[in-house]
Amino acid sequence: MGSSAREVREEFARALCQYVSEQLRGQDGAYPKGAVRVLDARNQLFTTLPTQHTDEAEDTYALRDLCHVDEMMQTLPDPNRALSVARNYFPTDLNI
Repeated sequence: MGSSAREVREEFARALCQYVSEQLRGQDGAYPKGAVRVLDARNQLFTTLPTQHTDEAEDTYALRDLCHVDEMMQTLPDPNRALSVARNYFPTDLNI
């Protein structure tokens, strides 16, 4: 039985947020540096690049573009942005 694209998108978004959270540790939260490249969306494989801007055609997303600042002024992964990225890889609700 296959998973729906929605479930796969949500799972990918959770994995991406987890990865971004790990990359933010030890950084100045106000100015996150680096980027995340999606190596394999289906298997949720990511790598970190030291300096890179967001380039969706290259599957690369700047950390600052994957985050938001909460009411306590903490930089956190943005689940909505992660879902938006997931839709690039899993766009339909057909069973996959």
